[in-house]
Amino acid sequence: MRTISSASGQEETVSVRRSESADAQGIDRLISPSALAVFGRVNAIHLLEKANLAVTLANEKDDILAHASFLDHPVGDLVDPTHWKPFLQKHFKAGKCTPLNTLFLHLFVAEPDFATASATTFSVHYRVEDHDDIMRMFAEQTKLLSVVDQPYFLAELIEAQDEKNHSAVCEGDGVAMGFIRVTSDVDLKRLHDSFELSGIDGLYEPQQIKQDGAAAQSDSKEEDEEPRKTQTSDSQQVNHCHCECKCASVLVVLVSVCQGADFCVITVPALSPEFLLLQSFLRVPPRATSSLPLELYVFHCTGLRWDGVALQAFVAQAHSQVVGLLIVRDEQDIEYIRAHYNIENFIYFSHHRYEEHAQIRHFVLKPSFQHFTKHVFKEVLRLAHKSCLFHRIYPSDHSQENSCVHHLDFVLNSAVPVRPRRQIIYPLEELGINAPSRQITEDQASFALSLISRKLTMEPKVTINARIVVVGASDTGLSLLEVLCFCPHLRFNNLSLVSTHGFPSDYNHEDVGFLSTSHAYSSRDLAQLPLHSYVNVVTGKMLGINRKSKHIRVSGGRKVPYDHLILCTGLQYQVPRPTGVDLSQPVTIKQLQPQSRYTGPVPSNLFTLNDLSDCMAARHWLCANFVELEDNAVVYGNRIDVFTTIETLLGLGVRGNRIHLVLPPLEPGDSCFSDSAVEKAVATAMEKAMVQVHHNCLLAQMNNGEHPDPLTSVSFTTDAEPLHLQCGVFINLSNKGVDYDAFKSINNSFMVFDSRLVINATFHTSDSAIYGAGPLTKFSRCYYADEWSHANFNSKEVGRDLAAVLLPLFDPTLEPAVEPPPEQDRLVPLYKQPKIQGGKLPGGYNYLHVTKPSPTHQTGPADSGIVTGRVETGNYFCIHLDCNELVEALTCFSLKPLPVSNYLSLYGKHQQLLGQLSNLYHQGLIPDLYSFFRQSWCMAIFHDRFSDFEQELQEISSTADRFQDAQSQAALRSSAVKYLTYNRNLLPMFACPGQL
Repeated sequence: MRTISSASGQEETVSVRRSESADAQGIDRLISPSALAVFGRVNAIHLLEKANLAVTLANEKDDILAHASFLDHPVGDLVDPTHWKPFLQKHFKAGKCTPLNTLFLHLFVAEPDFATASATTFSVHYRVEDHDDIMRMFAEQTKLLSVVDQPYFLAELIEAQDEKNHSAVCEGDGVAMGFIRVTSDVDLKRLHDSFELSGIDGLYEPQQIKQDGAAAQSDSKEEDEEPRKTQTSDSQQVNHCHCECKCASVLVVLVSVCQGADFCVITVPALSPEFLLLQSFLRVPPRATSSLPLELYVFHCTGLRWDGVALQAFVAQAHSQVVGLLIVRDEQDIEYIRAHYNIENFIYFSHHRYEEHAQIRHFVLKPSFQHFTKHVFKEVLRLAHKSCLFHRIYPSDHSQENSCVHHLDFVLNSAVPVRPRRQIIYPLEELGINAPSRQITEDQASFALSLISRKLTMEPKVTINARIVVVGASDTGLSLLEVLCFCPHLRFNNLSLVSTHGFPSDYNHEDVGFLSTSHAYSSRDLAQLPLHSYVNVVTGKMLGINRKSKHIRVSGGRKVPYDHLILCTGLQYQVPRPTGVDLSQPVTIKQLQPQSRYTGPVPSNLFTLNDLSDCMAARHWLCANFVELEDNAVVYGNRIDVFTTIETLLGLGVRGNRIHLVLPPLEPGDSCFSDSAVEKAVATAMEKAMVQVHHNCLLAQMNNGEHPDPLTSVSFTTDAEPLHLQCGVFINLSNKGVDYDAFKSINNSFMVFDSRLVINATFHTSDSAIYGAGPLTKFSRCYYADEWSHANFNSKEVGRDLAAVLLPLFDPTLEPAVEPPPEQDRLVPLYKQPKIQGGKLPGGYNYLHVTKPSPTHQTGPADSGIVTGRVETGNYFCIHLDCNELVEALTCFSLKPLPVSNYLSLYGKHQQLLGQLSNLYHQGLIPDLYSFFRQSWCMAIFHDRFSDFEQELQEISSTADRFQDAQSQAALRSSAVKYLTYNRNLLPMFACPGQL
């Protein structure tokens, strides 16, 4: 923000920002007859959509005072946009104008009093007299103790220039604006040991590594000095840089002074924000074993020779050598992409012709020219007459579909990741010809999508080098990473996920079975997220936390450094410890004391299932070693997972009489199912399959107290006679709690642990650099809310809220978090999204239960609800409404597959929006809820943008008292028509005005 004066003396506090589509009306207001005479008739929205660069000058009230739009080709049809360069050079003295350095003004409008211009000069020079101005900048922008403690440090630095050390001061309008210092005394061996320099040709050659190794054996002093000697004339290291303008000009002068230099490298602290100069540099990723808290950037000096860069077709050349290649093809699936991805968050689809969309098939660019990546994309868009480029990233099982891209980071730094859309599951047979086109409904391999458009080629990104480490691939952790990766204006370079079995996308829950699901992330959902491209996955368990050195120890001996550590490991089933009681003596369960963790050898045929990787390992073992035999399978636990596991065993071909379900005692008031009708139906299905069920049993002995591997028999304490079972495989789904290694890591690092990791309302632990979230945590006792914890809420929503807490630390567009007022400082956050549980139960029943968040000991809804069908016939559907007639819970129990995505969107909807659901039900007009929600009118409610439409209706209704009834009704009708018309590609079953 700055204050300017108009020609009439009026003062305005103004800001210059990138233009938005909402500015179109204000821009139209500023278009005068003189502007029309120069630029012709202009469609402001279309211009903003296609402009490479559009800037707006606005005052504090956001009134638009001026606007300018620039494109990469001249105005009008004077010349073909792909051939303006020879035209310009032929008719004008424009020999220095190239596509790389030229944009064309397509519109300039301004309030008459503010239509003035000014110019700024720039120079680079070296003077001790600049000391005071530079010291002021150092005080404002750095925390260098060498400058603060030594007042003459800078003057001596500038004065001590020689052939190895050079300094430059940037000056504009007589004011020092920046300072830069370079030296050729570079420890390349240390850089090589800490960073992946193999991709930077010529910076550190293999023969130097051998020389350094020999030097290390002979003399430690030579080890430090030799690389510096061999690279004295080839490398320049920037020690200090605070130049915020004309950075390329500074480098040109410095390279001209440092004759023969090929590279310029700079190291910056990982937590420091990216300054303008670094946008011309290539970031070099650190080695996995590096503990150096610095980021390395490299610049090849040939990249400064702009006049040598030429583009012909889609080949980038420099000095007659090919430095890059980009191959695109027409995007044939643009309707599919529009329907499945939110590209309309970034473009107005109607302003782009179908032939203007293209897909990147191959892209290669030399690392030393990576800072020209956006220019390459801009030129290809211009030369190919395209407006959008799409890049797809397929998961490993469809890797053959991936484009050849090197380096992928170059594309990700220039493109924006596009969120996938929640899909309607259409009843295609019922809809018939009114269903969406096959281009939309056909099943394709899932992929993550990135977008580059004309206006995005000039859109900067904020680089975040802070090391953010997430421990645990739980729903909470994945949700956090999802939000961070989808920030279009931020680029997180150091996101890491530490997970016991790596990234969870390799398996499909429906194919693996065993465990129930929260329906948070399916394998298809994960394939549509760019996490593989943005997140470094460390496979292993966390074994320790070093808070002083800020790193965690991972199994395998690795150390993972962090600046911000997020613990969201969730809860895991633990190997049960037998009580070891003498079963010959009469003992009841109430007489037994709680057992500590099991520390003995784990039998090879005992499986504790916590994730899909565990389930897949168990599935392979069962198919190879158990299914064809006659031994018993013992399933131990008292959660819904034991029932989904039994259905999986039955599906594998294990006969029911070989399966024993052993249920430990439940806590008072607890139940696996909130609906008693479902619980009875499951019990009946297991009885019909001849599965043997044993209630209220505690594990007493394995192999009668002998060595447990392999496990052949198990014994249990009951309130009657002891239970003895032969055992071919033991599947454990009991004793859910905090993983011992996670507990040990937390406890040994002296963080507060009270049966769970203790956090405050903003996810902070007792260490300001460590956050906790998800079921692993509990709120501090100072909140007096022991009945509430993150376990009561939707884990994806908790992860998104954690991201909202972290983002103000990195996002300059967000205001810093405000401390809550004292009266709210002791309130725990409450969330609105539902808790979801689903799976396939014995009898082949598909189960879905959706309910509002509730305290730990609260029971389900008290009312009988809206119920159709019967559990016995496999068409049971129950919906509960709250006191405001909003859907607060639903239960589906069906023999047919469930359109889960559709039913999840019913939660929180008013019954009137659902076709007067309550009234029709009580009139006896809804015999089957499944059929009711397959009707074509329901598709509008299942649409992912219906909630936005619903909010718009609420805003109109809230102001209805200001209008006559006819006016408010017309506004509602108009809003509905706009919603259906705009989304007609997904809602063709609705007739819009003008169709009939």
